[in-house]
Amino acid sequence: MPLWHLFNGRIYRILSAFAVAIICSYGIVTAQEIGSYRTISSGNFQTIAIWEVYDGSNWIPASAPPDQNHDIYIDQTHLLTLTQNESVKSLFINAEAGAGQKLNLNGFNLDIFGTLQGFEGPAPGIPNRAWNSINWIGNSISSTLTFRGTSRVIIPQNAWSAQSDRSRYSVIFDPGPGQTLIIEEAFKALSFTIRSGTVIQRLDTSVNPAKCATFSFNTETTVYGTGPYGEFTIEGGAQLISECDEGILFRSSSISALLFSVLPGGELILEGETPQIEAANFQLNGKIIHRGGSGPKSFLSKSYPDAAIPNSIHDLELQGSENLTLPPELFITGDLIQSGSGEIIANSSHLHFVGTSDQRVEGFPLTTENLTLNKPTGEVITEENISISHTFFIQSGSLNLNGNGLEVNSSGLGGISYSGGSWKNVDVFTYLNTPTILTAINGTFPFEDVRNGGNRTVQLLGNTDGGNLEIRFTEYEGAEYNSGFNDTDGTTILYRLFSYFQFSGLNPSTEELKMRISADQLIVDDVDDLRIVGTGYAAPGSNLPGLDPVLLWARRLVPINDLEGINFTVGSFRTLSILPIDFLSFEVNRLNSKSILTWEVANSNPGIFTIYRSLEPTKNWDKLIEIPVQDQSRYEFIDHSASLFYPSYYRIKHSEDLSNLHSWSSTILLTPIGILPETGIIFPNPHSSGPISIEIPKALINQPINSQVINQAGISIWYAPHKRKNLEQFLENVAPGTYLIRIFTSEQMFTFRWVKK
Repeated sequence: MPLWHLFNGRIYRILSAFAVAIICSYGIVTAQEIGSYRTISSGNFQTIAIWEVYDGSNWIPASAPPDQNHDIYIDQTHLLTLTQNESVKSLFINAEAGAGQKLNLNGFNLDIFGTLQGFEGPAPGIPNRAWNSINWIGNSISSTLTFRGTSRVIIPQNAWSAQSDRSRYSVIFDPGPGQTLIIEEAFKALSFTIRSGTVIQRLDTSVNPAKCATFSFNTETTVYGTGPYGEFTIEGGAQLISECDEGILFRSSSISALLFSVLPGGELILEGETPQIEAANFQLNGKIIHRGGSGPKSFLSKSYPDAAIPNSIHDLELQGSENLTLPPELFITGDLIQSGSGEIIANSSHLHFVGTSDQRVEGFPLTTENLTLNKPTGEVITEENISISHTFFIQSGSLNLNGNGLEVNSSGLGGISYSGGSWKNVDVFTYLNTPTILTAINGTFPFEDVRNGGNRTVQLLGNTDGGNLEIRFTEYEGAEYNSGFNDTDGTTILYRLFSYFQFSGLNPSTEELKMRISADQLIVDDVDDLRIVGTGYAAPGSNLPGLDPVLLWARRLVPINDLEGINFTVGSFRTLSILPIDFLSFEVNRLNSKSILTWEVANSNPGIFTIYRSLEPTKNWDKLIEIPVQDQSRYEFIDHSASLFYPSYYRIKHSEDLSNLHSWSSTILLTPIGILPETGIIFPNPHSSGPISIEIPKALINQPINSQVINQAGISIWYAPHKRKNLEQFLENVAPGTYLIRIFTSEQMFTFRWVKK
């Protein structure tokens, strides 16, 4: 063979290898489908003359505009403008240098049933990452791309990017229930909304470090300000699954998004081990799920200085086999569930249960550093034991132990901090490292009497020598009305409750404790009749006069060395069989902004009905009115001042004129018309006309407060010391749009979104 043939063959093989390298580097040339459209000039979407159609071998003039069955290609230097809502299959946009403005959505929506991709070269070209520093796709937040259709990859790898940093459009994911959309490259817009289905945010592990398909927002600071901007919303029934750690969401490499919101019924599923979302505001009112990964997991966090700490959530669930460490402080309005073999680690956390409905702790024994129970209504219901190494802050609401144990202060650095609320169905309460000085704050144990109704709160007040106090409450329905034994002072006890307490574990001491047990919702003629007694025998120590006609304290001075081995309960030296009045019924109903109380009694002894109201079920009762007893059995009272957004509890006391006896009705609840979010509430929302009303959390009312209003462009249009009426009047006159309202003190900030039509 001639020498030049050898060289010729070698050159051919070298050129072939070079060609393969080029193809591998830039991707394979896109093969357009039959029926695909491409632009041949700028113009409106419905203008047939700007389109050509591929017939399988040639591009020919179009006879009709494209629809959801057709791919479209917007070629170099062309601008496509919408004049109405449109639909396409896949959208391909030329991404070469100098491509210019390519798609003007013009305030309309473009449905996409296929993919969104960039390309270079004449259509169909080859895939190329999107980049452009002008208003490449626009031109407003009301201009939208909506992804619909069946499950698929909607942004393929190497065919898009977030470098189109000034594009002005919003993105909606709405494929329908059960459908999944996958994003493999970074995506930038003015806002993102997952309306239905599931969106998967992919992590590319083929490169090192792994690359996240980030969500980010327009960085055009002259239009949208220099601070946090952009909202990401997961609506009810929708899901975001993120495989990432860093880069899930932000505005830019150093500035946070304005808001990340999971609406009720929405889900955020985090598969990274240390996931981070950079947002100035979080509203996590749906479910957060941690799962996947190959190592221990940390709860959702942030790293940017201007980002908020995501520490207030609704539901949280841990799935899978890896452990999840909770943050130092976490506010929970819903359930805390461990459904996999991995463990929820809260040893160094302060958990706040603050929801207004029942909340569940399922699948694991809860061990935490501090726990706060502060629920206006509802219960926290646990499946297993609860251990609190430091302090249990019990402020309002009910903790239902379901027959499990409650243990406090294993560290010796905390204890009970009581200001309201209760627990029930507890097997045994253990107070490790019992304080040497017991007060109404650290020595109150608020047991609920499930069998007989009411709170059987216990207080132990005085000095101790420490120890590990255990309290057991054994419940039996009813009472003995003819006990027939004498107290230590010779008084005959005629009544005692069947339920009783047992105390053990305190170190031996010659000190005496003042013991109190509440007779709440028991029939009591006079608080002075109350005694603490044994179950058929006198309790050790000496009687102290009863106290407080509302809380109904029975009291006794008891030596610590005589506590163990005794059943302590509530008794009386009256038979309690002759009552001043019998309440046959007591109801409360809401009519618009008013609450209407009605009650029926069995007799009409002369006297006074006194109506009390409270925002809590067991304390802080305010007297509303006194109503004389009439010659009738049914009564009604209209309360015009009841809160619309906080629960109202009512009780009625009857006092008889002649005998000076009194009795109480049961306590009933008027539920609020809705939940007052932690951010406060503005209503109506959306608002079209008329007056506006703003309610803020009670905790802020007596503090210095500022308020701020931010428009949908991210610009502050109101900033002033918070005066409710001034802000309401200002908002009545703003232009239609979506606004972010902040109400904040030096330590707290509450944020909510409001729409003006």
